Amino acid sequence: MRIAVHGSHLCQEREDGNQTYILNLFRSIREIDKINQYTFYYNKPSNKKVEAPNFEHKVQQAPFMWTQRVFPFLLRRDRSDVLFMPIQMLPFLKAKNQKSVVTIHDLAFLLYPETFPAKDAFLHKLYVREAITKADHLIAITEATKQDIIKFYKINPDKITVVYHGVDKDRFRLMQEGEENLVADVKSKYNITKPYILYIGNVQPRKNIQGLIKAYQKLRKTTDHNYQLVIAGAKAWLVEDVMKEIGDDYREDIIFTGRFEDAELSPLLWGSDLFVLPSFYEGFGLPILEAMACGVPTVVSNTPSLVEVGGEASLSFDPHNIDDMAKVLDNIISNPDLRQTMRVKGLERVSEFSWNRCAKETIQVIKEVNSL
Repeated sequence: MRIAVHGSHLCQEREDGNQTYILNLFRSIREIDKINQYTFYYNKPSNKKVEAPNFEHKVQQAPFMWTQRVFPFLLRRDRSDVLFMPIQMLPFLKAKNQKSVVTIHDLAFLLYPETFPAKDAFLHKLYVREAITKADHLIAITEATKQDIIKFYKINPDKITVVYHGVDKDRFRLMQEGEENLVADVKSKYNITKPYILYIGNVQPRKNIQGLIKAYQKLRKTTDHNYQLVIAGAKAWLVEDVMKEIGDDYREDIIFTGRFEDAELSPLLWGSDLFVLPSFYEGFGLPILEAMACGVPTVVSNTPSLVEVGGEASLSFDPHNIDDMAKVLDNIISNPDLRQTMRVKGLERVSEFSWNRCAKETIQVIKEVNSL
């Protein structure tokens, strides 16, 4: 079977969850599938591509609208059996006789359009509707995302398969002897001098950083917990709305790392007392698994996908309720036994997820579509 793969998301400088998904998925496919032929297409050279004997890489540069203007003609020229789109788009001019599988990550642009720049929200609506309605099959990354697709687009549930993300357990694991210096280095670099609560992800409105800061400030005002809040991630969009919420209260203990090195992520997790993901909406919430794999207790919004991924190993709160968020943070900080219980449950929970399983299930979906 010859499989065409849209690879241009790997050309973006800004790293996000979609890049993590694509890279880890194909690193695992490389190990388990030596037979099928994969051709990756890029709109410019990329240093993030995954290499394998049965992986071919083609670059055709174009200044704009590459997926709609250039990619369809490359597909028609090469005539692969199945097109796999690991991002939630589909070329408008895709050949009718070419089967297609599209991964749908989330519908945040429908549920929280105000958290997107207006142009981005419009384009997401246009492209995702085309992908969902025209693809032969869809992969949803959680059951919650599948239900959102059914609700908003009235799609037959049989057209959607849930395939969970995995976690890189070589990279995200318990700290080993001799790695304490790595934690000390990142603490020194980012001026972390106290126990700390950690958030990992881009800084943008949907992530509810404003709410997290307010809950942290309330926690500091109403308890004697002398913690810092570390917000680790690059500034994405509409950042001004986030930054103006900081104010002066405990400002010296609210640390924005900005874009950090990949090698710093595990040490940041190892050094933290707890991890919090306060988003209003996520398609999956991969940092939950990464934190659990590093032995860090996790606290998340009570949104469907985050509760689904975290299971009984995470505590949850209402992301719209600052008091509730502060109360849950206080509860876990105040109870060392609870934190230990959550560490154990987190390690058990994360064992249920793997990129190898994600790869096998993705290949199975593609095979079934090819046989239609």
